[in-house]
Amino acid sequence: MRLTTLMLTLLCASCDIRISSDKRFETNIGFALPADKKVLKDEYQDMGQDYSIIYEVELSVTANQNLTERLKGLVNNTNKDCNWLTVDNGYDYMCGKDRTTCKVSFDTLIRKLTYEELAD
Repeated sequence: MRLTTLMLTLLCASCDIRISSDKRFETNIGFALPADKKVLKDEYQDMGQDYSIIYEVELSVTANQNLTERLKGLVNNTNKDCNWLTVDNGYDYMCGKDRTTCKVSFDTLIRKLTYEELAD
């Protein structure tokens, strides 16, 4: 009886053990998103060994301005594997490490940031 209870407890506790998308962004991109944001989408798609994370947020006006100022300084710091680029409506980021790719698209006009993490 105790073994069954222990197994059920472990099974229930392990159902949704994954690092939050906010923490994954911070770890993979190198800085945290502002706290003043509204989460629009937070999806995790599991495909066996492969997975995909799509994390989309809308920033407040102040957070948008602060993040824009921060990214202005990162655009010129180019790394051959990971870099920030200026695009028409904001900034894009692409980084490939091992078998994982991280992408960020930040539209400063509509204050929307989309983070994607893809592994194969």
